[in-house]
Amino acid sequence: MQIASFDTVLELLKDLDPWLKSLGIKPKNDRWHEALKTVARAREQRLRIERGDKRQLVPNYIPGLFDATEVHEIFRAFGTDNSPALKDKVTRALSGPIAPLSEQPNNSTARNAMFELSLAADWKNGGARVELGEPDILLYLAQTRFHVECKRPFYDHSVRANIMDAASQLRKELEKPGSENDYGIVAISLSRIFTKGELVCFAPAGEGKRIIRDALEEMLNESGKAWGLGQFRELYDRIVAVVFHLASPWDINGERLIHLSTADFRSTGKNAKGWEVLSNNLPSFY
Repeated sequence: MQIASFDTVLELLKDLDPWLKSLGIKPKNDRWHEALKTVARAREQRLRIERGDKRQLVPNYIPGLFDATEVHEIFRAFGTDNSPALKDKVTRALSGPIAPLSEQPNNSTARNAMFELSLAADWKNGGARVELGEPDILLYLAQTRFHVECKRPFYDHSVRANIMDAASQLRKELEKPGSENDYGIVAISLSRIFTKGELVCFAPAGEGKRIIRDALEEMLNESGKAWGLGQFRELYDRIVAVVFHLASPWDINGERLIHLSTADFRSTGKNAKGWEVLSNNLPSFY
């Protein structure tokens, strides 16, 4: 959880374009820039309200906040990096429709890449060593390498299939020469299912973390059986965990933006040694 004022997020406007250029990406009116403009409009509206003016509609306010808080965390994690793998993921993340309701499975590449970047940023900002590439993320803990394959299901009923697809991809990676001592993690974002891109957490200070944790727990309790929780017999024996991730923007009184996220790591029961390394060395990110 990272607290950022509107002004802090808008500081990105000074640094974002030089960073994109260092990656070899030409800045344009893409989804990230539009998100930052949304924050600027929201700040201006707050100032007008304080002067006694009426509240006016800010287009794409909720998704704009969500994208802006994620961009803030990604930049905080990777703002000094200019690797080819980062360039590829950022290029994909910049594309796609600005309005979440315009997103469909056939144009969801951008927000899928955003999940990969955001999850890696969570871990890197929390103090872990991460690398981007193929698989989506490499996580290093206690001199042990974990291959992480990320999926962002579009529908509730497709979560199970996404887990199995990610596991299949991880098996291929883990069977490659040089990966004999590595482990795998399947990472599933539930944000698209939960928020539909149009939900923001409006809660007093101190309440947001509880609310989103309760929401994730409720989703897992209601749909866990259908998603195959506790039934990972079909997974490859070095895939040690499935992590379910949920994120939402949190607006406190229109004054502070918080990138709110939580995760639930579930052991597959396939490899006790790998799970022990993961559970004993993963920093407390959430």
